[in-house]
Amino acid sequence: MPESKQLESKQRDYAEIAKRSGVDLADVKPLSLEERIETLESELHRTDVPYPIAAAKREPYIEALRSGNPFRMGDFSGETVDLGKYACQQFYENYSFEEHLSWACLVAQQQKTKHQFACRQYQEGERLFEIRGGVIPDFYLLNARIYQQTAWQLAAVSEIIPAELFFTCHSRRFFPVTTFMRPLGTDYLEEPDIGHDVAGHVATFTIRAVADVMKNHGEARNMIYAERDAMIADAGEDAAAIEAIKTHADDLLMYAGRIYWFTVEFGLVMEDGEIRDFGAGILSSPGETVYSIGSPESNRILIDPSDDADLMRLANTDYLISEFQKTYFISESFDLLHSLTPERILDASKRAMSLPDYTWREIVPGDRVVNVGTVMTSPNEKYYRLMAGQKMDECLRRTAIKNLRMHRDGISDELLAQFRALPPVIPQEVMDWFCQND
Repeated sequence: MPESKQLESKQRDYAEIAKRSGVDLADVKPLSLEERIETLESELHRTDVPYPIAAAKREPYIEALRSGNPFRMGDFSGETVDLGKYACQQFYENYSFEEHLSWACLVAQQQKTKHQFACRQYQEGERLFEIRGGVIPDFYLLNARIYQQTAWQLAAVSEIIPAELFFTCHSRRFFPVTTFMRPLGTDYLEEPDIGHDVAGHVATFTIRAVADVMKNHGEARNMIYAERDAMIADAGEDAAAIEAIKTHADDLLMYAGRIYWFTVEFGLVMEDGEIRDFGAGILSSPGETVYSIGSPESNRILIDPSDDADLMRLANTDYLISEFQKTYFISESFDLLHSLTPERILDASKRAMSLPDYTWREIVPGDRVVNVGTVMTSPNEKYYRLMAGQKMDECLRRTAIKNLRMHRDGISDELLAQFRALPPVIPQEVMDWFCQND
């Protein structure tokens, strides 16, 4: 096919995709460099914001954009983070029309579901940061707006980064953002892109309780690794002991990460007596936004984050990132999220580490159930499926094996009593089979 014909065909495809999403192709037009500079200069001089940008910081920031330097990391606060091999930059001029169109279509689709299912504070944040629009946001401008409103900043990364680095960024009020856009027409994506990091997360920074949870997870990370480093210093030259100490710290952060997952990423909240979304992982996917509240498939469980037993429920629940979540937890109010201090996050992680896990499909004793999903399983079903060699998702498999090994090696009733209600006793026939076959 001649090149001109290929171009015509692609343009027809673009027009059809845009029409389905309610996007006007004329709006998919990024600002010129001169227009971006003018907009940024106006924004930097605002004084009607909670965190005005110091005069000494303005001109170097504008000059970086004027010189064509790609955005790497905000520098308004005096803090920085060593991103190592994950450091990246946004070359704004390099985005293709198709990438901008992918953003425009995704955001337009998100708006339809967010308007119906997102909590009020989230929607206010989107208006404040002007997330809606026909083109991918320029990180220079977006970073300035975020700092002015919240004292958080952006740090460009090349891909999903390790949990330790992710929460290190949070401890210094940096939010890592990728610079690539998902393929045109894609809804759910396992790996975070601009559609998740920006169109999903940025609005949550204006929800003070959620921003505090993010910062507190960063501080919990610092506490975990400070303990690790002190223990390594005491271990001398014992390589095996040092490796065990490092593994223990990484595992602790994994349990803390579950609390983050079921609140910041996939959290629901009660608002005026109705369930609303605020989790960025949910709201970045139009499909999951509807699914999380409207689908009969998912379990939905009401929690009080200030209650230690409910916090343990989060820390002890395993999940997968490869598909829509099977259980969502609904916070009674945002005010209760303020209880998730670094100390409570760390304490819950340490206790959860010594206890059996639940899978993302289970409803367990003590749950305040709002919806029993069609994917629900009983606590012992994973063991029988494992014993029978039946097909099961990886979350069920690894949880079953972990729990059976813990019970085989011995776990005290005193530890189990930390759960709101004791988990059902594992059938002896399952334990006998496991001891013979593990």
